[in-house]
Amino acid sequence: MSKYLKFMNTPEGVQQIFIREKIGKMSSGEFEKYEKRIYEQLNKIGIPTNGELAYENQNKIFVWHTMGDGKVCGDCALMDGKIFEYMEDISDDMHPNCRCYIEEIDLESV
Repeated sequence: MSKYLKFMNTPEGVQQIFIREKIGKMSSGEFEKYEKRIYEQLNKIGIPTNGELAYENQNKIFVWHTMGDGKVCGDCALMDGKIFEYMEDISDDMHPNCRCYIEEIDLESV
């Protein structure tokens, strides 16, 4: 499992991965909003580029899973089982205390 995916699937929930290109396009207000999370990521895994993430994603898919219980919100329930070809396509607007997780599947080992 990639270091990026390990960062995304934490006990606190799914986290957004901030990439250099996205940070560069942020307004000052957006940066201020996410500044704490950006520096937390920088200290744990660094700030990748789109190319680095694309390399990490080769021959892999990513599947969204909920906990499957009565506490799952409607938005997350709609995402359950959704397959993503690229990790950066996964929404970065997760709600606080989200219990969903992303499964990384290596297509070469299936």
